Amino acid sequence: MAFIVEILNESRHLLLDAAVYILFGLVVSGLFRVFLNPNSIARNLGRGRFSSVFKAALIGIPIPL
Repeated sequence: MAFIVEILNESRHLLLDAAVYILFGLVVSGLFRVFLNPNSIARNLGRGRFSSVFKAALIGIPIPL
């Protein structure tokens, strides 16, 4: 039983450590939603295989930094 409690406790600590980054990601995505046109995002990230993945990775790199 102590093993399960320890797992739940460590999971809670991990969630608390990641909460700042999760909230930052939600704020940034909300700002994208308000200020950017969804058609322009779909045009730049919705077509092609390599280029759209590369652009999405470039956009996502600064978030954890």
